[in-house]
Amino acid sequence: MQEGYVKVNEVNLHYVTEGEGELMLFLHGFPYFWYNWHHQIAEFSKDYRVVAVDMRGYNLSDKPEEVSSYDMPVLVEDVKQLIESFGEKDCVLVAHDWGGAIAWTLAYTEPDYVKKLIMFDAPHPYTFRRELKENPGQREASSYMGYFQRTDSHDKLLENNAERLRKMMTEPGKKKGYLTEEDEQKYIEAWMQPGAMKSMLHYYRAASFYPFEEQVKQPLDLPYEMFESPTLIIWGDADPAFENSNLDGVEDYVRDLTIHRMEGVSHAPHHEQPETVNRYMREFLEEKQ
Repeated sequence: MQEGYVKVNEVNLHYVTEGEGELMLFLHGFPYFWYNWHHQIAEFSKDYRVVAVDMRGYNLSDKPEEVSSYDMPVLVEDVKQLIESFGEKDCVLVAHDWGGAIAWTLAYTEPDYVKKLIMFDAPHPYTFRRELKENPGQREASSYMGYFQRTDSHDKLLENNAERLRKMMTEPGKKKGYLTEEDEQKYIEAWMQPGAMKSMLHYYRAASFYPFEEQVKQPLDLPYEMFESPTLIIWGDADPAFENSNLDGVEDYVRDLTIHRMEGVSHAPHHEQPETVNRYMREFLEEKQ
């Protein structure tokens, strides 16, 4: 793989790239970084120009200090300029968690940038808003956002060699056998980059979802209600962060939709069962040629 930096939207973003052909851009979520996609990079660089980026605030990318630097329109503009910086007008966009929230927003504001969309455990903005409003289970599952918005949360998450994050993410992965000690060290090193954890949590502080009772009263202001391009959702049905009911009614907002529900899989299917995920992706991409 080649590594590099690209200046977009007044920040330098670190990325890795491999392969040639149509652009396939990967956007990670919290608390990951580009490495979260290494299984997909290995597979799809065979016939795509794969680019996996460290989102602003993460790992080796720039980390603006202001919370407003992580407002959703800013994050969406990052992705638009990323696509353009690689000389393209659109791409196959692959996204997870927070990366998925940004990708959904791009799809409903500037859909021409998204030729095909592949989403992992990132609830649709319309259905997620509905679930926060109507489903006490989703409000409970999302209650961690209140903790993440605290001014001291970044310090707490890094205590004792990032113990809380390890319990959340890497230790379950090691127990299930899909993460190694070496993988865990890569994540700890990324979390420990100066200023990174504070910036990573600014995504939650800027979103201001919490308290939900106030936020869901505000209308979701997106220019489009229907996304026309082929869309694949791969969903772990044992995800503690998102109720499975987030998938109910997505077809009302996505014209060409394929969904794979993965039984017993948690928040990051592409990490947990990469071979199955890569097969689902490959089938979708070949079918939608």
